[in-house]
Amino acid sequence: MGEDGLNAVKARKTYERIVAYIRGAISSGQLRPGDRLPPETDLARSLGVSRPTVREALKVLEALNVLESSTGPTGGTFVRPLGGAGVAEYLTDSITMLMDIEELTIEELWAAREAIETRAVGMAATRRTGQDLAKMRRIIECDEAKDFDAYFPDITFHRTIAEASKNRLLSLFMLSIHMTITTLAERYILPEAKEISQDQHRLLYEAILDRDEELARTRMKEHLRMAYEVYRQAIPKKVVESILHEPSEGGSIDGSYSETIRGKTAAHGLHRRRSDVG
Repeated sequence: MGEDGLNAVKARKTYERIVAYIRGAISSGQLRPGDRLPPETDLARSLGVSRPTVREALKVLEALNVLESSTGPTGGTFVRPLGGAGVAEYLTDSITMLMDIEELTIEELWAAREAIETRAVGMAATRRTGQDLAKMRRIIECDEAKDFDAYFPDITFHRTIAEASKNRLLSLFMLSIHMTITTLAERYILPEAKEISQDQHRLLYEAILDRDEELARTRMKEHLRMAYEVYRQAIPKKVVESILHEPSEGGSIDGSYSETIRGKTAAHGLHRRRSDVG
């Protein structure tokens, strides 16, 4: 690795300069997926920095899924093969963190999802292959046997539509949003909506089968609006657990479980807040 890339970013913090230098080497082809980086000591010496600084830069690049490390006789730090799943995973972590600190709302997430998925399903309707259709049919059939908790967060059907669009960047963005939604679903109790969701999946499949781009877009919008309402009404599992340990005003929780929980979450001021983040 030469010195030109490093000299071009002198103004940055030392570890940031090393990050930029290594990423530049990967982008230029000097480093390729699977290549082993020199040992930390050698890197520090060649770059004129301390070993802890090199270590910090390598940790950042590992967190970004650019590098990976292993131990043992054949271990070391390697350039990680870059694929859509790795990029989507990084985007998912970032999106989820923004939602956790309330810098991103469920409304914003869903608006982005609708913009991407309605475009993708229209493309899928015109570009799908027989293999794509067969895969969608298998997924719909398999979903029949799943209970709601396993079915609703499952993104397989939507991922298949993304693949059928034949646009890898749209697929990547869709995957990151779907992975974020799956993460959210694990944290909340969702209202039952399996039957209507399955019906909408079948209608989407039929529109794609008929190559009806406009109808596919319309049905996707309807499907996403239904799904949005499901997540908007979701209750955090942690809130439910804490409420169930509170003394009930009537001495016990009876009657409508759902109404009791929702009433208490509203009293805590949390159900309304959840409508902003999932």
